[in-house]
Amino acid sequence: MVDLDGALRRYRENRFTDNDVARCTGLSVRGWRELIKYTAVRTVTEGRGPGRVRLCDATVLKRAAVISPLNQAGLSLPTAGSIACFLPFHTLLYTVCDPVTILLPHLAEDDSTGLPRLVQQPIVDWFDPDKLAAANPAMDWLIEIYDGRYVAAIYNSHEPAIFGDLRQDGARFVAWFPFPRRNQITGGALGELARELLPDRRLIDFVADWEEPTKWPKELKSLNYEYEKHDTDTDPLCIEAEAAARSPLFKTTINITLAVRRALRRYLGIEPTAPDDGESK
Repeated sequence: MVDLDGALRRYRENRFTDNDVARCTGLSVRGWRELIKYTAVRTVTEGRGPGRVRLCDATVLKRAAVISPLNQAGLSLPTAGSIACFLPFHTLLYTVCDPVTILLPHLAEDDSTGLPRLVQQPIVDWFDPDKLAAANPAMDWLIEIYDGRYVAAIYNSHEPAIFGDLRQDGARFVAWFPFPRRNQITGGALGELARELLPDRRLIDFVADWEEPTKWPKELKSLNYEYEKHDTDTDPLCIEAEAAARSPLFKTTINITLAVRRALRRYLGIEPTAPDDGESK
């Protein structure tokens, strides 16, 4: 029997071990440690030495959940980490796709059990113990890669918004600056859900400075990532990318919303544990 209350109490402590990450996301522990070495993810404690445990927070756990399927699709860990790190507006995704947001009433105080009373009829069934995780096309966000090169985000079934490209046979990701079609996110279904669940917060509150594309030059430089400015209709790379997105010879699609939800359900004990697929690429 699932102890959902106990799992939620542990989740709200916001501390997750290497084994939690591996069990929930499908990354190997070795792959996770490589991501830390590449600074694609950052832990809240290093945990070096006998008996010490390295920990990460929920944001990093969710980022690892996005990185894992990108890696499984054939991208190296550093490349997958770069794409996940600079996915625009992912704070909104991580805030809404969260068991605390969905299952616990907003701003309610804890009772003697250490939790508020669970919402009786959640708006969405993403964390229903009686159902397996499933795609939700009306709200899911996707990452798509066209012809093995152009990387796009698709928000709520809108047109692809390309935010970077792969070079050196996929070994290097270059972010594009600035990010086009920003209005795609403001009227999307996930944004509307955020307004309903968290009425005291503005949509812009979900965009951290370091993920705001107009501030990428400073942030990318500090993290040793690369960016280029591709933002006009006459830019040759933009023209080529738009053509590839319209009629790709092949494409890779990752449902990142489902990946995050599935990882969190595994942590709560309401989804089968991720299989051990061996060493990460």
